[in-house]
Amino acid sequence: MTIDPNYHSYDPNDPYNIIGWTAQNMLAGPGYPAVSPPAPFPADITVQTVTATYMVEGGLPLPGSVLIQADRRYRDKATGDLVVPNARRIKVTNGALRADLPASDDPHLDEPFHYSVHEVVPGGGKFMINVPYNLAGPLRLHDLVVDTAYKPIQPPRIYTISPRLGGF
Repeated sequence: MTIDPNYHSYDPNDPYNIIGWTAQNMLAGPGYPAVSPPAPFPADITVQTVTATYMVEGGLPLPGSVLIQADRRYRDKATGDLVVPNARRIKVTNGALRADLPASDDPHLDEPFHYSVHEVVPGGGKFMINVPYNLAGPLRLHDLVVDTAYKPIQPPRIYTISPRLGGF
């Protein structure tokens, strides 16, 4: 497999160009293999489908991606499984977004939580959502917005070993 060195652009609307995010977090695309599917959530946790549509006036779809991350760790009461927040980047394809997220107020969890959402699309925003347990899906992303201060999504930490220069 070869990787096209000219694939990356510095276009701010390019979903692969997110400041602070590194090549380790690239979406699958031309020259980039698909990542392994995520492990399933604990079986008793309700997972809801969340959708959104991104377009400009006239109906043309917008390119981009959306970053979604739980604002804290949560635990399944029955199994004791701990789920640690991890920023998920979901590509907006032909103006459509679809994501499966655990319900943030599921009674099987230790306590309710929210999700931070960072839209990387032209005119996108940063906000918090609550994914309800008891509604039939699919749910519309922008109908889930809650009036809570946005908790920033941190870029992943990169661990490197570097030699000390000088001194000791």
